[in-house]
Amino acid sequence: MKVCIFGLGRIGLPIALVCADSGFQVTGIDVNHTMLEILRAGEVPFNEPGMQELLDRHLGSGFVPKHPQRDDVSGDLREADYVMLAVGTGFARYPEKPDLSTLYSIIGELITAGIAGKTIILRVTLPVGTAEKVIEMIEKKTGLREGYDFWFAFVPERIMEGKAVEEERSLPKIVGCAGDETFDRVKSFFDRIGGDVIRVSSPRTAEFIKLIDNSWRNTRFAFANELAFLAEEQGIDVMEAIACANKGYERNQIPVPGPVSGYCLGKDPYILENAFEPVQRRRGFNSLWYYGRRANDWLVDKVVEVVSGERVLVAGLSFKADIDDYRYSHAVELVRRLLERGHKVMVHDPYLDKNEYTSLPDDVAANVAKATSLGEAIKQVDVAIFATPHQEYRDMSVDVFSSSTRIIDLWNIWREQLSGEPGYYGLGRDLSR
Repeated sequence: MKVCIFGLGRIGLPIALVCADSGFQVTGIDVNHTMLEILRAGEVPFNEPGMQELLDRHLGSGFVPKHPQRDDVSGDLREADYVMLAVGTGFARYPEKPDLSTLYSIIGELITAGIAGKTIILRVTLPVGTAEKVIEMIEKKTGLREGYDFWFAFVPERIMEGKAVEEERSLPKIVGCAGDETFDRVKSFFDRIGGDVIRVSSPRTAEFIKLIDNSWRNTRFAFANELAFLAEEQGIDVMEAIACANKGYERNQIPVPGPVSGYCLGKDPYILENAFEPVQRRRGFNSLWYYGRRANDWLVDKVVEVVSGERVLVAGLSFKADIDDYRYSHAVELVRRLLERGHKVMVHDPYLDKNEYTSLPDDVAANVAKATSLGEAIKQVDVAIFATPHQEYRDMSVDVFSSSTRIIDLWNIWREQLSGEPGYYGLGRDLSR
């Protein structure tokens, strides 16, 4: 079986390599020439456990990476039994609409190459109802019928960075399609990959599920952050309150507070809000997940407002711990906002400049100092903000902290050791003073 996969990023590449390891002949297609050159040299372009082993095993045989303009992919598209789209959806803060031009451009390429006899699987984050519009466009432009001449399904990717290979093999696959034959074709594909295959009634339902996954997680974390904001006003230690509220009480599963951002949690609640508009217009206010996303976004504003002192260190730039990905990270936005307020900012992160996912945006990179020694950097600043709880930071001794440097600990890493010390503030412990 031959498969073409569009998009070899944080989602598409591990999926492509798992497909190759499952016996499919995979052509991976991406417009990022630099990333393709890294792959062709036999190296993975970002950290993901298990991926290097799969690349070593299948590069040039079961997996061939190609550029759609610089390489000839017409034969690959023509011969493919399955075509999978794993391209990203650009960030848009509601009420802005996400840019779907890349998706429609690829569909246009598929129509030109010939779509008859192919099974198309979308694994892209989309506004609810987009897949139906794509099917309608294909049928209108080609005269072909979905379910008879070609087959089309939306199967949301649900894998997590750091566990992508493992989870692609094990997580349930939600299949949104219209007809039995489409489902049978898609099921036979994913039966070779692994994980239960769950059919839902339509692509629209599958799109909905993809968006509610991340909107639910975002809202849970927002609840914890709102508790932290309130606890600070009331003179309460939120970590104590949450721990005791959860202890021995299974109906509570309140997470700890902390920054919430990243490529999926940062945008999916806003994309889902587009579908909520009819309800919003009728009742006059937005959804719970929309306000949850706003609450999580506000944490950056809160921190910026309480920073005093000219020199500031931001330690931890990834959107979550031990991941080499700065896309839509709260920490990068925090740096940008501090610069706008005139602070001199130094940054530190163990993954800084390791790959394109950990390169700072030009407007940020040109205006910050990059620390190589965290211990030395702490001594040179008035305030050190720990924005991401990398294990490297968790393993640090508190002896590295200077008595003259204020510590803003957004993950309460050193709550036990430094609680009550002058200049130490953990989120949910009166950060504003």
